[in-house]
Amino acid sequence: MKFMIRYFLWLPVCLTFVLTACEKEKIPYYNDVERVNFNYTSMGLQRDTIDVVYGFVLDEYTDIDLEILLMGYAKNYDRTIGLKITSENGAVAGTNYEIQDRLVLPKNEVSVKIPLKVLRSSDLLEDGAKSFLVELVDSDDLKAGLRTTLFITVSDDIPEEWVGGENWFMNKVSDYFGECNQTKYLFVYEQLGVWDFSAWNLMGFMGNDAKFSPAKRILKEKLAEYEAENGPLVDPKTGDRVTFPD
Repeated sequence: MKFMIRYFLWLPVCLTFVLTACEKEKIPYYNDVERVNFNYTSMGLQRDTIDVVYGFVLDEYTDIDLEILLMGYAKNYDRTIGLKITSENGAVAGTNYEIQDRLVLPKNEVSVKIPLKVLRSSDLLEDGAKSFLVELVDSDDLKAGLRTTLFITVSDDIPEEWVGGENWFMNKVSDYFGECNQTKYLFVYEQLGVWDFSAWNLMGFMGNDAKFSPAKRILKEKLAEYEAENGPLVDPKTGDRVTFPD
């Protein structure tokens, strides 16, 4: 009898819980102005900067896919994307880069890849590195979002400073590879196939020891093999012998 009383006392509570659980959840939806952003993650970028360095390769151009993501909903018609490119040191369309004139987000899509060709032009050797800012701007169809800039630098020489860890607070590239010079940088690239170390980060503010420590060991071994056959490796510009920290 006591069991039956408890059962009937709890029955309304249980029914209320079941009915509440069965109610349809309110699904949030986007109701702001539709905007476009660069999708840095899909582009494999840790920052809004790309360095194109031709001193390591023989390529005459580099293709970069500008991946643009819509904040909003697909529509059944094409929409124009606003984009402008500016330069403060003389990078010009047709000489330093190429991009199509009209950029479109296709119908029924929420993302698109826009090809940008970065050219290896003769003025790089004469005048030095060129840089230009690629920026999403408002169009008649879509507004610019929050991640709208991409700063691109292109050079035809080997850098004199390590690229990729400039803002790290710990485990900097120089902590593992020592001070940089062009001869050392070229040796590192020849052995590792890497010159931009921005992806070798941990939590965005320090170098990843799991990548750098094995790399340093390999470099020291390869340098010892080189010196056994050729003698010390010396940078002709600085006169410094190439070494790696213990």
